[in-house]
Amino acid sequence: MRSVHHGKARSPALRRISLEAGAPSLAFFPPEGGTTSGGPRAMTLVEVLLTLCLLVVLASITWPALDRPIANQRLRKAADVVRVEWTRARVKAMSSGETRLFRYAPDNGRYVVESSAGAEFVADTTSGTSALLGGTSQTGGLSRCTEGTLPHGITFAAGETAYDARAEVLATQSGQLPSADCEWSDPILFYPDGTTSTATVQLKNEHDRVIDVFLRGLTGVTTVSAVRNAEGYAP
Repeated sequence: MRSVHHGKARSPALRRISLEAGAPSLAFFPPEGGTTSGGPRAMTLVEVLLTLCLLVVLASITWPALDRPIANQRLRKAADVVRVEWTRARVKAMSSGETRLFRYAPDNGRYVVESSAGAEFVADTTSGTSALLGGTSQTGGLSRCTEGTLPHGITFAAGETAYDARAEVLATQSGQLPSADCEWSDPILFYPDGTTSTATVQLKNEHDRVIDVFLRGLTGVTTVSAVRNAEGYAP
């Protein structure tokens, strides 16, 4: 008669390992759910390289679609940097009583803000003339020059500044710029009475997208345009 064993049946993959010659054998059962091949199969080096190559191809396809929006965002951020610097220069000019000058390096991302330590002017809006304050000398110097840089990849592409009588006098003053290794623009002026030069600067990124920053001289208000292609239409 065949005997019947109750309980859990033994695995057919029973291994008998001899500890030493003449010693009793030890019955070893693999863990529940295990395999006789020693565990799950690992990836080979070829499979890892193929996976990496596939990831590189996918990244090269998707990156151009992501790079342009990121570059446009940096362009907007650069316009905000210029707007903040202009607002800060105007506020400091009114609080200190010294004219502030903003210059930038064309085809570069560098700019400087200078403080005129000489004679100051105040505009006569009724007659369209300017009066000299603080003495008769018009040969003041420049001091406290600070330099800044736009976000990576953004440059000053173009600019235009309207001059008045005050600007012509201050333009004759030779300030000590932080570096002579590049050419600086004509100054954009911020006067102690709250008025400024009427100016426009254009910023450009590596994809030939541009944005304009406008400064209204009578009120000192700064506005920023939308991002567009250099040809003039929006991206």
